[in-house]
Amino acid sequence: MINALNTTVQKSLLAVSVTLFVSSAFAAQTDPEIEQLRQEVKELQANIQAQKSLSQGRVELATSATPQAAQPIQQGLTKSGAEFNLYGYIRADASYQMKGASTMYNNISGVPLENTPEEGAQKDQLHSTVNVTRFGLNFKTPTAVGDVGGKLEMDFFGAATRDQFRIRHAYLTFDKWLIGQTWSTFIAPEYYPETIDAGTFVGGALLRSPLVRYSDNLSANTSFAISVEDPKYTATSDPDNKMRLPALVGRLNHKFTNGSMLSGRSFVAEKRTNNDEEVAWGVGLGGKYQITPDTLLKADYYHVKGDGRFLLWSNSGYAIDDQNNMHSNEFDTVSLGITHQFTPQIRSTLGYGYMKAKDDNRFAELQRTSTTQNKELWQGWVNALYNPYKPITLGVEYVYGERETFDGRNGTDNRFNMMASYDF
Repeated sequence: MINALNTTVQKSLLAVSVTLFVSSAFAAQTDPEIEQLRQEVKELQANIQAQKSLSQGRVELATSATPQAAQPIQQGLTKSGAEFNLYGYIRADASYQMKGASTMYNNISGVPLENTPEEGAQKDQLHSTVNVTRFGLNFKTPTAVGDVGGKLEMDFFGAATRDQFRIRHAYLTFDKWLIGQTWSTFIAPEYYPETIDAGTFVGGALLRSPLVRYSDNLSANTSFAISVEDPKYTATSDPDNKMRLPALVGRLNHKFTNGSMLSGRSFVAEKRTNNDEEVAWGVGLGGKYQITPDTLLKADYYHVKGDGRFLLWSNSGYAIDDQNNMHSNEFDTVSLGITHQFTPQIRSTLGYGYMKAKDDNRFAELQRTSTTQNKELWQGWVNALYNPYKPITLGVEYVYGERETFDGRNGTDNRFNMMASYDF
């Protein structure tokens, strides 16, 4: 096509040259006509140049449309015009249980007690699964009054069977408001020592609540959040609860110049049955400290009375006596861990978690012979994680822990965890 165009251009220019030569010869006799002819020649030259440029542009466009020159798309648009991006990981887990609960992930509060049939039956077991595989979408829609954001995150780690599709996070954000389901304002997963176990260890919490939250900054380094949250009780954590009011939760965060962080949290909630009611409350304090550029310390502490939902592995929130009166459980937890980055590809965490329930109250008396309620729990773990390539993580972890019931019986958790993950 370009060759044909070049031939046409050459012929046209030849004709133009001849015309100009003839016009020069008769310039004296026909000045007005010659001037008009010159104008027409200029227009012809402009048209020829435009056709040439258009043809070259088509060739360049066809070349740029080839797969080799295509540019990657960083984000997409929904039908309604919202920007979104996809993230997540594909993950495979395995656990070899030398002694403990017959579950894939942590269940320290329910490991078999010593000298029971269950203890012998649940030794030396191998478990594996891919149900922690996760994917999510972040959304953003620009509007005349600011961006409206949103998140939808899902996995297959449903609480009932540990092999069930579930929604982890689903919320929208606008200005300083968040509405939907996400981490409870009372808990701080960012301060828990790193672990391979998707269920976390003693002192950890993974509660995601339906809530309405307002957040703002008090200064450049200090912020706060206040929320009302659906307690989302279960029969095991809050027996016979007839909830009327949401929990009120507050949090204060402070960031230091060296990257360290500190937060304080509190909540108050109504606990009510058909025959009695009490007020549950709790406080939490945690943070992280960058000891060196390669070494990070994390710690978190809670004291809770009357609630068994916010924190994992902590007993029911209350017990009910023969007269249908409620008696609150009261307990403390602490988690502590140190992570060191040995190389850009290898890091390791040494962690410890502990729970101590008050054992001189009416709750402890009512649960004296229970096999599911505990006076003390503890776990220690050490892991190593390896990133041979940016999207791949391989990990191995050793865990040992014990539990003690209110009447002094003990159970042991002793196992290895392994995992492989591909981030996308």
